[in-house]
Amino acid sequence: MPLLIALLSGILTGLLIAPQRTSKAVMGLSEKVMEIVQLVEDEYVDPTDGDTLCDAMLNAMLLSLDPHSRYLSADELRKEQESMQGNFDGIGVVLRYLGDTVYVGEVMADGPSARSGLTPGDCIVTVDGDTVSGVGLSNEETVGRIRGPHGSKVTLGVLRHGSAKPLHFTIVRGRVAMPSVAYAGMLPKQTGYIHLARFGETTTREVHAALQQLRQQGMRRLVLDLRGNGGGLLEAAIDVADELLPAGDAIVYTQGHHQRKQHVYASGGGCFEQGELMVLIDEYSASASEIVAGAVQDNDRGLVVGRRSFGKGLVQRQYDLADGSALWLTVARYYTPSGRCIQRPYSHGSDEYYMSFIERLQAAPTTADSSYLTQPLDDSTRYYTKQRRVVYGGGGICPDKVLPYRSDNEVKAFNILVNSGKPSRAAFEYVIHEASALQRAYGSEDDFVRRFRMPDIDRMVPDATLLSAGQHRRLETLMKAYVAQSLFGQYAFYRIYNTIDDDLGRLP
Repeated sequence: MPLLIALLSGILTGLLIAPQRTSKAVMGLSEKVMEIVQLVEDEYVDPTDGDTLCDAMLNAMLLSLDPHSRYLSADELRKEQESMQGNFDGIGVVLRYLGDTVYVGEVMADGPSARSGLTPGDCIVTVDGDTVSGVGLSNEETVGRIRGPHGSKVTLGVLRHGSAKPLHFTIVRGRVAMPSVAYAGMLPKQTGYIHLARFGETTTREVHAALQQLRQQGMRRLVLDLRGNGGGLLEAAIDVADELLPAGDAIVYTQGHHQRKQHVYASGGGCFEQGELMVLIDEYSASASEIVAGAVQDNDRGLVVGRRSFGKGLVQRQYDLADGSALWLTVARYYTPSGRCIQRPYSHGSDEYYMSFIERLQAAPTTADSSYLTQPLDDSTRYYTKQRRVVYGGGGICPDKVLPYRSDNEVKAFNILVNSGKPSRAAFEYVIHEASALQRAYGSEDDFVRRFRMPDIDRMVPDATLLSAGQHRRLETLMKAYVAQSLFGQYAFYRIYNTIDDDLGRLP
């Protein structure tokens, strides 16, 4: 169960950043706690570390409050800040691991590694002379050796398919972007599409720029894809909703025992206040994603499509501590414009809180069962949208139109094969051997998307022969998308993958 909590705790709330405290007051533990820590260090049967014990006690205390209050060490805070800031200092690659061997899975465009000549599929053997492949290092240890301060240098020794000797690249670390918008482009029928991966400091300008670009390309309706988006900054969620809602429409309000009620309304001047709108959500859409979906739904601004969202209506505030660590403390609940709080109950503890999420996944509909739309989960109170449609709080945002999971045997066979990881691995092994030839043969992403065809996937993935003809073609397209991502990045992946995305194919 602790592993389950660790995996799901990455779902972020609408986070508020409190002003940094300037007090130099000593942050001591009580005498009783200090005495216990000392006794454990002195007398426990196995070696212990006092700092680790203190961190564990702090998190245990916060977990007793709610599932999302957290203590973050200085290192944990740095990682979270990178995600929210939308950038980090590094060399600009996505690493890929086959066993304990480290490869360059993707070279980020215009990043330090792209300028140095690294190629997808390169095997990283050494970092500053120290061996990193085949020696049992964890992924985190490998990343820690490759990343470093802005302006510092790192030398990688790599093996490239077709090269007789190792190649060495000295790379000056620089600022690497982590975009919030994973993809923006046009779908058929003058439909613009934005896949938003997170809500961070750069989200507002990224979404605004994407909307402007899509309007120039003739967008008449918009699909905002928030599937898998676990949230982020509350301010970013408000700004995204403000792009979609006319002036005066309520977006959200927050309230807590020590926090007075605060209402937020659309300011007007957004890029897409008129026009057909759909917000796509799933079970992993949480917090900030639910704020946007709830605002669109309660104002009857558009259609929420997909599957019931996670159900996280708590707001954390970040308090910076003197030693570089931080506290994320739940200070308020947020409420959609109709007045509903979509937070799932957590009174029986965090284990049950996360287990209820797993149980809901297992019970997800495979048909468009109307009860999934109308039956309240955790709050039977009726709330009303602007047009007097009934909606419910508790348990997440329920979509206006369900896109149920498909359960036919053909799709099951496809999903089992994809989830095994064999197609992804085979596609990357193909990149390892063919990256240089592919880069010579296809001069651009457009050229690759238009002309490239996967070679014999039955040879690469023997289980592909068990698929139906339709699912076999779908697998071929998916593997092409994997190859495109390695060569050209995530935009190329989505350009190809969106053509076989089952949810997109069933949009109204």
